Parts: sequence; structure tokens; C-alpha cells
Amino acid sequence: MIYILNQTYSDTIMRYVILAIAVNLSFSLYSQEAELPALRLSDGFSKPYRVLNTTISDKSLFDQYYDDTNLTLNYVIRYHFYTSINLSSDKNQLISMDGTKFNLLSKNAKGLTNEIISLIGNMYRGSKELTEFKELNKKID
Repeated sequence: MIYILNQTYSDTIMRYVILAIAVNLSFSLYSQEAELPALRLSDGFSKPYRVLNTTISDKSLFDQYYDDTNLTLNYVIRYHFYTSINLSSDKNQLISMDGTKFNLLSKNAKGLTNEIISLIGNMYRGSKELTEFKELNKKID
């Protein structure tokens, strides 16, 4: 009788351990998603969005607020500047819609965001995006 109770208890514990492992794996897979796709696509280029390759592996670092706005770095990059984010890349680099590659000097999410906004703002199509973004921020404030 004691053996049967111990066996049932062991089975229950094993099920909880397996469930806990499965839940932890699913959360770590979600949090380490390799690509965060652009939230908007642009017309006029063969590739309708830019790509930010970054050595940063933790996507939550892009959940900080941009300057004094209620917009996250993630949202600003992906929505307002038509850019996908590839995490865990070999280097920090912005690839424009026409395929031009820009190596980035910044190492953290805020610095990368500021650097790519500056780069994009100096591009033909990007200058319009930057103007629209600045106008929107004036309305938000």
C-alpha cells in the first residue's frame, strides 16, 4: 500500500516537473524571438522595409520608452521607420530599403534607436518619415 502511494506521489511530482519545464521553454522561446517584423511596409522599393541587425539578444531591451514619449523603442523603429529588428546578429547594422548597409556604432537599444533615426532621417524617403514622426510627437506632448 505504501509503495502504491509513493508511486502515485512520484508520478504527480514528475508531471509537475515536466509541466514546469515545458512552460519555461515556451517563455524562453517567445522572449528570444529572432526577428521582430516591421509593423508597416512602404511602397516604391523592391524591399518595403529596412532591417536592423543587432547583437542585442533580449527583445525586452527595446521595450524602453523613446525619449519623453509613451512609445517604445520597438514601436518607433518598427512602425514609424518601417524597420524590422533581427536580434542576436553578428554586428549592429542597418540595411536600407535599397540594400545599402550602414554599420552602427551604438551598443545599446536607446543608442541604436537614435542612430538609426538619424541615419533614416538623412535618406530620401526617411526624411519624410522623420518629419511625420516629429509632428506626431508635437501632438502627443
